[in-house]
Amino acid sequence: MAAVVAVSLAFGGMVDAGSGSRMLESPASMSVVAENVAMQTVLTVPTRQLSGDLRSMVPTAADGVRGTSSRGMSVGSSPVLPIVSPLVPSRADLGTAALGTTTGARLLSELTRLGMAGISEFLSAYPSKIDALLASPPAAATVSGWWRGLGNSDQTAWLSAAPRVVGNLEGIPVSERSVANLRYLSETDADIRQRLASGHSRGEQTGLTQELSILRQVKLAVAEGAGHAARYLMQLDPADGGRAVVVIGNPDTADFVTYLVPGMNYGVQEQLVNWSATAEALYAEQKRVLRERSDPTLPAKQVATIAWIGYETPDLFSVGGLDRAENGADQLERAINGLREVRGDDQPFLSIIGHSYGSVLSLVALARGTLSVDTFTMVGSPGSASQSASDLNVNGGEVFVGEADWDPAVNSGFFGSDPGASSYGAHRLGVSGNRDALSGKWLKASFGHNEYFTPGSESLHNMALIGTGYAKQVTGRSE
Repeated sequence: MAAVVAVSLAFGGMVDAGSGSRMLESPASMSVVAENVAMQTVLTVPTRQLSGDLRSMVPTAADGVRGTSSRGMSVGSSPVLPIVSPLVPSRADLGTAALGTTTGARLLSELTRLGMAGISEFLSAYPSKIDALLASPPAAATVSGWWRGLGNSDQTAWLSAAPRVVGNLEGIPVSERSVANLRYLSETDADIRQRLASGHSRGEQTGLTQELSILRQVKLAVAEGAGHAARYLMQLDPADGGRAVVVIGNPDTADFVTYLVPGMNYGVQEQLVNWSATAEALYAEQKRVLRERSDPTLPAKQVATIAWIGYETPDLFSVGGLDRAENGADQLERAINGLREVRGDDQPFLSIIGHSYGSVLSLVALARGTLSVDTFTMVGSPGSASQSASDLNVNGGEVFVGEADWDPAVNSGFFGSDPGASSYGAHRLGVSGNRDALSGKWLKASFGHNEYFTPGSESLHNMALIGTGYAKQVTGRSE
């Protein structure tokens, strides 16, 4: 029992961190679009930055939640070519039944040829095919080439008929994925409420009620940014405990992008609102760092912080193994490479911050050699399967580790080497309280496992310095 309690303490969850589109071809299609738009009464995206072809896909900002979307960002470097089979049947010969065995990129391309009605029909007839497509999607470069190769009317058809697909494929700009995911959120919420009202068995009601609760937390997490920085819904999957990713700022255009990867007990239902607030606290501190240190005669640099619950986080009974970390590393690598594909030649300064088991996941991803970032910071880490910071694919070796007093996870070596040991080769991140050398402001100390992201702390300030290219100014840094 003592061992169970120790693991629980070591990896426990953090406390509260304080389109005018070309309307599709018939009146019936227009009514479908109008009906779907009408359902989005809670979550909206302001239309001022949407292209004309996407603007009518979402309601007006007056309806509630703030957010932004843009079609003017740099895009990936893949050839702008639709992904099609060399021998593609004519539209007249190509019905949804013929696509029942089609998968991957070819499925996306051939469904596009059917238009909104055909896509909708296929989704109804073969829902498991969409599940399989999203579980094992085409490479981000393939998705990016397919999406950019579509005309505006085809993109509008996909956003209308299959928002779940558009919202959850890596390689599509986040601003456009968010439009789709907000739509999918609203439609799914309405569908679940209707199914609950029609009566189901106790077991079915329990599952539907849990999904509804997950969706409610997603709504709150996105709406929480009203009056502050724009928030985007980068990913949404309410099934099996849920996965969701909320972004503060626009990663399609930001100069600095930081992924925050959480650990145990950080499911969507339990912690998405708090983790999004943590991302906004880091966003605010990064903006402050840039204001104080950047040349005021130059254009202001932009940041985006990503509250990434894109994997099934472990609980007390699964935290002792690496299965969740391995699977999560797959998802994180796919997500980051998808963003890189969207950005093309205009790459951001990219950072990962892993907390607790989230650091274990990040270490697995960075040790593979197929993912690279500019900086990596781990706080409250229970150990590394890698023997040295030099084993990680981090540009310039900018690997940092923060270990607070009274944190039972650090120094445990539960998952291998102690990243805080001098032999590991990571830079130390000051977390014990210090004075900011530039402003003279006193920065608070962090204690235990859950205070690394406290606003006003030395720890959060140092993470903001690292994520904006000022790692040399980190207090407590060791070489």
